[in-house]
Amino acid sequence: MKRATASAFDSDAKRQERETQRRLLAYLRPHRRTITLGLLCSAGVAAVGAVLKVGIKLVIDAMAGEEIGRLNFVCLVVVGVFVINGLLAYGQTFYLSLVAQRITARLREEIFAHLHSLSLSFFNRRRTGAIMSTLTNDLPVIQNATMTIRDVVAAPLHIIGCLALLFYTSWRLTLAAVIVVPLMGLAISRIGKKIRKITDLVQISLADISTIAEETLAGVRIIKSFATESHEIERFSQENERAFNAVISGVKQSARLRPVIEFLGAFGIALVIFLAGNEVVRNTRLESQGLEPISKMTIGGLAMFVVALQTLARAVGDLGGINNMRQQALAAAQRIFTEVLDQESEVQEKPDAIEMPPLRGHVELRNVSFRYGDGPMVLQDINIEVRPGEVVALVGHSGAGKSTLVDLIPRFYDVVGGSIKIDGIDVRDVKLETLRRQIGIVPQETWLFAGTLRDNIAYGKRDASDEDIRRAAYAANAFFIDSMPGGFDAVIGERGVRLSGGERQRIAIARAILTDPKLLILDEATSSLDASSEALVQEALDELMRGRTTIVIAHRLSTVVGADRILVLDQGRIVESGPHAELLARDGLYAELYSKQFRTELAG
Repeated sequence: MKRATASAFDSDAKRQERETQRRLLAYLRPHRRTITLGLLCSAGVAAVGAVLKVGIKLVIDAMAGEEIGRLNFVCLVVVGVFVINGLLAYGQTFYLSLVAQRITARLREEIFAHLHSLSLSFFNRRRTGAIMSTLTNDLPVIQNATMTIRDVVAAPLHIIGCLALLFYTSWRLTLAAVIVVPLMGLAISRIGKKIRKITDLVQISLADISTIAEETLAGVRIIKSFATESHEIERFSQENERAFNAVISGVKQSARLRPVIEFLGAFGIALVIFLAGNEVVRNTRLESQGLEPISKMTIGGLAMFVVALQTLARAVGDLGGINNMRQQALAAAQRIFTEVLDQESEVQEKPDAIEMPPLRGHVELRNVSFRYGDGPMVLQDINIEVRPGEVVALVGHSGAGKSTLVDLIPRFYDVVGGSIKIDGIDVRDVKLETLRRQIGIVPQETWLFAGTLRDNIAYGKRDASDEDIRRAAYAANAFFIDSMPGGFDAVIGERGVRLSGGERQRIAIARAILTDPKLLILDEATSSLDASSEALVQEALDELMRGRTTIVIAHRLSTVVGADRILVLDQGRIVESGPHAELLARDGLYAELYSKQFRTELAG
């Protein structure tokens, strides 16, 4: 039973390997002409190598026979051959490097574009460092493997050319020398399989390193505030050591291959030198005695034979290198395909999806239920209607499902039950871009890009005029921009590090004002601000909310007392609904939350 299971597993692995190889080869097809030029140059290099070996025989024999004129001619020919070899080697490297870079660039773009097509659930399951490792560690492996294409042609041609010279010189010696070739093939096969397994471990370790580096650099403020630098350094060091050990294991296997091949080749060469050397010595003695030599083997012929045999061993070793790189490339490609490119977004557009008309802002949630993956229900039987221009607030304990609910409206996730309609149109029936462009979102944690203030404000509307950008900024109370060096062209650093929390939030509000959405989602937009910053941001939010359908997630209940309606969520269900005063009078969960927060603020 175990043997049958292992056999089935091996069969699936081989089938997957063939499929991965087929997909990789598909990236080569558009570059057939360039590859052909590179391989023709490789073939030329191999042919020139054969000519040079013949030249070695002619030079040595000319010197032994003291034929000066012939020696001079051969030397001139060798110089010309080396010039041709240099040109061919340049063409081989250039054309194949061009293909390798093109394929890598195409894969990099496909991975990046595909990542942006995936839903948020994919990023919830994957670590950022592991995703980055695909771009920084797996792609270079495929790039390096592409460069070995030259050996696919050059190595066999070298082998064929060398065997032809060897058999032409002495078929008996050739048969004696090539008995080691099957042993070379066996070594290449076994070591190649080990390298494939080690490559998987190396890439996983590198992904873990990327994850730790990304996390610690992003959270450097927290690390310093808790003085945990030594802990993070130790954690990185351990993972780095694990990666080092995996890499060294691969290096050991790769390093083991060439000495094995060279040893076997040296054994063959030693056997040839012993047999042919004795033959040349006997020929020389017979010729000195005026007798007929027993063979045509000369000193120059022996030198050519040894060099050709050495080249043959090196070419067989190159074939081993091709197999090693192939195994590494297949391992890297399999990760790229299975972990990224073959992943499908859980939020799919219908083939006949329509353009979302200009919004009026009428939102309806009917019997909406939702869960993440196979987990428990996060939302159950949610029924909400938000009329155009209405301000509705969502409140409740942490984990009640508030953020999840608003994430369903722009279809960051799909409901598992019920429906969400905007202006009477199910959000699953429209094109995502036309839906999301008409919804303004101001999150709790503002994300700014490492560009200028102007670029960040105009991020959602790239064609906005300078006047529109200024008007949006001032409407968001972002007057601080005028006092910054460079004004709107000031560079704010990665994630807006040069701005305070309140300033970053006002830039996010300005960004939303500029796109002029009819439907607005505010996800605890003032929860992390101090009192003075909160007042400025809240004033900007009031400006933003004017005339727009707004759904607010509130952390500080004092900010939503003026909402048209407040919905209270508890364990994924709406348990209360109404204006502030009415909910307080009911003395339910909202009144409890409000009273508790009010007492906390008084105590503070």
